[in-house]
Amino acid sequence: MEGMMKNKRGAFFSLDALIALIIILMTLLIVFPIITYPKHETKIESDIIKVLSNIKIGEIDDNYVKNVLIFQGKIVDPNKSVFDQIGEFCIEDIDLAISLANSTLNDIDSRENFGIWCENNLIYLKNSSSYEDSENVRVSRRIISGVNKSEGASGFSGRAFLSSSVQTKYFYFGGYMGDGNISVFVNYSGNLNEIMIEIVVNKDFDVYINGLYSGHWTNSSDEFTPKEYDLSAYKSYFKEGNNTFKIVGNNTHITGGFVRLLYSNSTIYEEPDRYYFPGIEGIINLYDGFYSPGTINNMNIFLHYNSSYVMFLNIGNVTVYNSSSNGLETEINLNNSYLMSILDYNDISNKTIPIRLGLEEIMSGGTGGNADVVLITDLSGSMDYTMDADVGGIDRNCSDNSLYNSTTKRISLAKCLDKMVVDLILNYSGNRLALSAFYADNSPPYKARVKEVGLTNNIIGLKNNISNYSVEGGTCICCALNDAYKILSEQSDPSRKKFVIVMSDGIPTHTCQSSSGCTGTRTGLPGDEGLWLGFGAGCYGGSDDCNVNDCSCASRNANWSACRLNQGLNATVIYSIGFGPVGTCTMANNTMSNIAKCGGGKYYSSSNASILKELYENVSQEIIKLSYSEQASNVSGSVFTKLFHDSYIQYNFTKKQVPYGLHIALENKFIDSYYGSFDIPLNSTIVEAKAVSYSGPKWTKNVKINNGSIYNLSLYGGDYRKLGDPYAVYIPNNLIKDKNNVSITLGISPENYTNGSINNKIIYKVVKNLGTFSEGIYKNALGCYWSVQFEDNTNLTLNIPSNYSEDNICLYQQDNHAINDLGDRNDAINIAVYSLFKLLDFDDNGKLDLKFNEQNFDISSSQITGIPYSEYITVEVRTWD
Repeated sequence: MEGMMKNKRGAFFSLDALIALIIILMTLLIVFPIITYPKHETKIESDIIKVLSNIKIGEIDDNYVKNVLIFQGKIVDPNKSVFDQIGEFCIEDIDLAISLANSTLNDIDSRENFGIWCENNLIYLKNSSSYEDSENVRVSRRIISGVNKSEGASGFSGRAFLSSSVQTKYFYFGGYMGDGNISVFVNYSGNLNEIMIEIVVNKDFDVYINGLYSGHWTNSSDEFTPKEYDLSAYKSYFKEGNNTFKIVGNNTHITGGFVRLLYSNSTIYEEPDRYYFPGIEGIINLYDGFYSPGTINNMNIFLHYNSSYVMFLNIGNVTVYNSSSNGLETEINLNNSYLMSILDYNDISNKTIPIRLGLEEIMSGGTGGNADVVLITDLSGSMDYTMDADVGGIDRNCSDNSLYNSTTKRISLAKCLDKMVVDLILNYSGNRLALSAFYADNSPPYKARVKEVGLTNNIIGLKNNISNYSVEGGTCICCALNDAYKILSEQSDPSRKKFVIVMSDGIPTHTCQSSSGCTGTRTGLPGDEGLWLGFGAGCYGGSDDCNVNDCSCASRNANWSACRLNQGLNATVIYSIGFGPVGTCTMANNTMSNIAKCGGGKYYSSSNASILKELYENVSQEIIKLSYSEQASNVSGSVFTKLFHDSYIQYNFTKKQVPYGLHIALENKFIDSYYGSFDIPLNSTIVEAKAVSYSGPKWTKNVKINNGSIYNLSLYGGDYRKLGDPYAVYIPNNLIKDKNNVSITLGISPENYTNGSINNKIIYKVVKNLGTFSEGIYKNALGCYWSVQFEDNTNLTLNIPSNYSEDNICLYQQDNHAINDLGDRNDAINIAVYSLFKLLDFDDNGKLDLKFNEQNFDISSSQITGIPYSEYITVEVRTWD
C-alpha cells in the first residue's frame, strides 16, 4: 500500500506496515514459542476491520478513489471511513463496493487467506487455498448503516398498531346447568370474526343460534375434560345486540364451559353488573355463582319461569325465593328492600358467591340415584398396623397433612376413606348407604361380631358411627357379607340397584357355619356371631398362614357368602379392596379376588394410601354411574319446567374507571390438576381475572391465589347439595401481582377434598397501549405478506397493509420470529409491524397471545424528503486455513 496515503495522523500506521507488522509478529510467535498462545491471537480479520474503520476515505491516495468516486460524486463524504464507505456501497451498488475493496486492498501482501462479504455477497478475495475446502474459519463482522444520498432523496417512517376495537368476550356456563335444553344470552355489537365454545356436556347435542339450526355436535369424553367446537361457520346467524345460543339434547347437562366471541368494537370495557340465568327447558337444576367487583348498594332479582313444583333460589346459604308458579308462566321481581332485609350486601360483595336454583322435590325426593350400598370395613387387630408393614402405625385424623403417609394406621385411613364414600354416594339424592364393620372378641371363645347401621341417607349419623370405629380381634369377612345380605333383603326392594364394598387387610379367621362344613349364614349380630376356626385348625391370620390352607374354610365361606349375595338379591354387585400388603399374601389375595369374581364386581389392592384413595373414589363413581337415573324419571307424572334466559340478578355498585388501551384476553391452562400460573405482561394493567374450574359431579371447594384463599365453599355450610358451584371464580384485582399462582380443590363435603381438572384455566384480561413506530428512516414503505402463529397454534396469513400486492414474505412463527425473518429489513412498515408483534408475544416464543385479523390493523407510513434514510447491512471479514 506504499504511496497510497498521505497526511497521516501520527496515531496510525500505514495499512501495509500494519499488515507487515502482524505477519512479522506471527512469524516470531511461530519461531520462538517461548509462551504458548493460540495460533491466531492477533486475529487479522479483526485488525482489517479496525484499520479500515480508522482510515478516512479522503485520505486514500488512489486515482480511482479520487478521480472517479469522489470526482463523480459517488462519494460525498470524504470523512467517512473506508469500511463504512464499502458498506454503504454494498447497500447502494454492489459493483462499486467490489471496485472500492479491490482498489484499496489489492496491494496487501499477506500469507493469510481472507475475504470480505456483504451479507452473502463476496466483494473481495485474497487466498492461496479455497474457502470451500477450509477446515477452520474465523469471522469478524460489523453492521453498517448506509444512506441514500441522491438529489432529492426521501425515506419513510412507519407506524403500526392494532385498533382498540379488537375484543374478546366470554359467556360462561355454570358448574352444573341442567337438565334438558339449555340456552344463554349472547350479546355484542360490532363485526363478529370468530365463535368458539368450550364445554363439558354429557350428551350429543344440536346448536341453535337465534332459532337457526347450527350443527350437530358430539359430547365430551368425561366429566372433567372439555371439548372445543368452532362455530365460526354460523357467525352470519348472529346479529348485533342480544342473541339466543341454545343447546338441545336429551336430558342434557353442562358442567362448565363458555362461549367465546372475537369481534371488532370500539366500546370500552365495563365491569359486569348483571348475572343472567340460563334458560332451562326440562328440570330446573342449576349450580353456579356470581360476582360483584365492588360493594353492592342496590340489588334486585327477576325470575321468569313456569313450574308446577316448588322452585327455590339460594344465594350463598340464604334462601331468597321458594315458591311454585302452579304450572303457569310467571314473572317474579324481588326488590332491593326485600333482598336487603335478608342479605348482608357487604358479605356478598367483592367475591364470588355460590347460587343454587332448583326444585324442592328434587332436593327432598331422592331424585339423583337409585343405589343401596353396604360399606363393609375390617376392624380386626391388624388394622392398627402401618400401611405397608405389620408394625404399629400412627393414629391420624382426616385433616392431617400426613394422612397418606405409609406410617399411618390402616384404621385411620379406612375411616377417612369410608367418610369420603359416604359423601360421594349420598351426594346424589335418592341413594342410601349402610355400614357393616367386622371384628372379634379378644377373649375365648373369640366370637366374631359386626357393627351395623341400616340403609340411610343421614350423612352426619353415618360419619359419627365411622368415627367411633376401633379395632379388636380377628377377621370374619363372611359375617359382614351375610349381614349385607340381611340388610339388602329386608330394607331394599327389587327396583333398586344394590352394591357392596368390602375391604380387608388380611386373612379371614372366622367362619359363619351353623354346624359343619365351610358354608354358613351367620351375620355377626347378637346371637348369631361368627365362629373362630379354633386352635385345631391353626388359623391365626398371621403371615405364616399366607401360603398354607389353615384358613381355607374361612376363605371358602367368604366366597360362598359373596356368591349368595350376587345370585340371591337381584344381581348385587360386590367390589372388594385389599387394604395394605394383601397382594403379597396368597391366601388373603385369593380370598378378596374370589369375592369380587363371584360377586360380579372388581377387585383392587394396594398398600399405598394415595392409590387406595383413588380406588375408593373410582368404585364410588362407578356405583353412581351404574345407579344414576335421570332426574325427570324420579318425579312422578308428566314433568316439564322452564326457566327463561331473561331472568337475572342485577347488582349496582360504584364502578372503577378502566384505563384506555387495547384490551387483551389471555388463557393459561393449568400445569397440573391442582396448580396454574399467570403473569401480567410488562407495561400492562389487569382488568379482570377468573379461575375456571371443571368440577364434574363435585363442587369447586377452594380457590387460592398466591396461597391466599379467595373462595371457600365450606363457609356457606356443610350440605353442599344446597349450595351453588361457580364455574368461573373471579380473582380480586388487588390480589394480583406481576407473577401469580392459582390452585383449585374440589369436594363433596367440608371433610372431603381432591384436586381438580388438569383442564382448569386462568382467563384474564389486561389493557395495554399497543402502537409501534419504525425507529429511523427507511428506504421503503411497501409492506409484506405476513404469516403469523397464535398461542392456540392457529395460523393467519395477511397482507399488511391490506392493499399490499408484492411477493415479499415475512414470518412471525414459533420457529421463525427473528428480525432476519423479515422479507425486507429496509421497509419502514415491516419494521413497525415486527415491533408490534414482539409486543404481542408476551413470552417471546414466536406465538402471538392476541388473536386478530387483517381488518384490525392500522398501518400508516410517512414519506420524508431531504432526510437520508438508513439501511443496514452486515459486512464480514473471514480468514481460513
